[in-house]
Amino acid sequence: MLTTAALFTSSLTACGPSRKELQAEIDKIKGELAGTQDQVKTLQGKIAELEREIASRDERIAALEKDNAAMTTELEALRGEQARRKAELDTYRQLFAKLKKLIDAGTIKVSFRKGRMIVELASAILFDSGKTELKDAGKTALDDIVTALQTVNDRDFMIAGHTDTDPIKTKRFKSNWELSTARAVVVVDYMISKGFPSANLGAAGFAEIDPVAKNDTPEGKAQNRRIEIVLMPDLGELKGIEDMIK
Repeated sequence: MLTTAALFTSSLTACGPSRKELQAEIDKIKGELAGTQDQVKTLQGKIAELEREIASRDERIAALEKDNAAMTTELEALRGEQARRKAELDTYRQLFAKLKKLIDAGTIKVSFRKGRMIVELASAILFDSGKTELKDAGKTALDDIVTALQTVNDRDFMIAGHTDTDPIKTKRFKSNWELSTARAVVVVDYMISKGFPSANLGAAGFAEIDPVAKNDTPEGKAQNRRIEIVLMPDLGELKGIEDMIK
């Protein structure tokens, strides 16, 4: 016959796991929890790493987008400049073709100086020495030039008078400045009378300060006594210039 103690022990055993088994279960759960915490830390580290990579890529994308915008702006500027250059080249070709007859005849010279196309006429063709009245030969030459220049739309021309170093001092002209300027104005007036738009013309006198040859020979002085018709460059729109001025 079982004693009361034995019955109690047997009852506990029949009712559930032992203390040892419970402790083992607890240890297992703790181990799993520790493993889970390690996984959480690993995941958190991976998340932080990915966030850093994403932030780095965002910075790189922003830099590339900025570089791309700058390159696009530069490309647009280059394309605009290229278009202006091509238009300028077309203008030069057109003018050269129109003026070729006068060039071949030796009436005019066409050159490029300081980045500008220049039609040059010797003063001897246009004026007598020290005078500002146009000669018939000069008028004929200007007639042909006006016809050629009128084919170039909306471009400005500067009529520039030049002399040699021989001084002049008359009642009308006190220096070569006055003479060169007066001759330039006479040519402008004649071109306007032939239908050239006055809004596209200007006049300037340079006296002897811009020679194309030395003034130590008669031939050199003859080259320096001249009228130049200068095709003014088309600069186009200068971006940012208004803001800079303001």
